[in-house]
Amino acid sequence: MILMGKYRELLFSQTKRIGKDNLMLLLSVYPALLGIIGRYLVPWLRRVFIESFEYDIIVHYPAILVFFILANPYIYGALAAFTVLEEREEGVFHAIRVTPLTLQRYMGAKIFGLVVISIASGMFVTWVVNLISIGLWQSFVINTLLAFAAPFSMIAINCYSNNRVEGFALTKGSGILIMLPLLGFYIPEKFHFFVAIIPGYWPAMSINKVVNPSFGFMPYWSYAVAGFVYILVLIRIFHKRFERKLSESR
Repeated sequence: MILMGKYRELLFSQTKRIGKDNLMLLLSVYPALLGIIGRYLVPWLRRVFIESFEYDIIVHYPAILVFFILANPYIYGALAAFTVLEEREEGVFHAIRVTPLTLQRYMGAKIFGLVVISIASGMFVTWVVNLISIGLWQSFVINTLLAFAAPFSMIAINCYSNNRVEGFALTKGSGILIMLPLLGFYIPEKFHFFVAIIPGYWPAMSINKVVNPSFGFMPYWSYAVAGFVYILVLIRIFHKRFERKLSESR
């Protein structure tokens, strides 16, 4: 019961922190903006391309959808990363070491919250953008995998940043993690191993399989399972590195 109370206090403190920072407030509502932009901007661009160039971009809708729903968890990951960086600057993690709420449980609560909100917002973005037909269950499976990109991004940014300025620069550079998986829609399958190391490749190819059954040799959920195992391993590796960094900074 004590720990549950601690978790509630953690959630409340994170909500207050978001509300006091305009950048974080913008990031927290960005997925909704992302969905609305995708809903109306992409069809408009399609009409422009058809009328001006006689080219229909509908063939690129799967890749465009992947861009929108990949951006969603990375946005939340950036939000959480800035929160963690601020807490590190304030000495929160050192204070936790002398409380019943261990560092593992504290980070576990953050990761759990990130995953839940990323799944819900990812399914919302998928539904609002509505570029291709994806079943509710398929959307849940793919967005559950995508959701783990949020804690991965949060921990990875903190592994290589010492303050929010460095974290912001690293976040801008990490945009390539959103763009590279899109290559899987356009390059021959024999070259996919070049982009398969990017976590977002696996959910991207899950969607590719849903809309293009002739792609690959595995069902869509196999790509999701492989990606799930892969990103959990990455999170574990980076979390260990983050713990070492915190220990060295004492």
